[in-house]
Amino acid sequence: MSLVKVWDKEINGKLYAVGDIHGCYNLLMNRLNEIGFDFENDLLVAVGDLVDRGIQNIECVDLLNEDWFTSVRGNHEDLCIQGIDNQAARNCHISNGGEWFYNELSPGDQERMVEQFKELPIALEVNHNGKKYGFVHGHIEQNDWNEFANNEGVSAFRDPAQLAMWGRERLNSDNLQYTHVKGIDAVIMGHTVTQQPCKRDNCYWIDTGAVHWGTMTILDLSKV
Repeated sequence: MSLVKVWDKEINGKLYAVGDIHGCYNLLMNRLNEIGFDFENDLLVAVGDLVDRGIQNIECVDLLNEDWFTSVRGNHEDLCIQGIDNQAARNCHISNGGEWFYNELSPGDQERMVEQFKELPIALEVNHNGKKYGFVHGHIEQNDWNEFANNEGVSAFRDPAQLAMWGRERLNSDNLQYTHVKGIDAVIMGHTVTQQPCKRDNCYWIDTGAVHWGTMTILDLSKV
């Protein structure tokens, strides 16, 4: 089974990526208005972690119902999925900004939200204006997008989906096993907070700490 969903809807305008939103709905909307985002024609792809730590979590989940917005699954969506049935995961979730999920939502609302999160792809591939863009929350282990999509070239002891949501190794430039990712023009990730967007080979990290410093990165992919 492929880890990657291929976007199959037409994009009439521009393609953008946004770093981890973490419940900062108003900040997102303000930033979109600042850049002149066209809600009728543009597409915004989030790199996961729509929720936790911020205070407008439900509003951020509701973005998934908008035609102009989509997201991959982040580790905080994964914590919601795991925490609903697993006490250890729940404790981890609560200690990392997830208390709202258990305190503010009814069990039925929790289940419905978890079902939405389960529908989110681990990774997304979008073809736009002759280029192929990949989106994943935290990490891509392989140096080949097609191998990543098909779960190839990874140790049986390292789950590619968990690595994609939770891993950070590629951002470390001292780790020489990671190079240019073949088969894709650019891979966009979040998860690891950096003061400014970072680039290594054809990989970009755009979680610039929206919930911490109010600095939310929205990347115009026509300029990548």
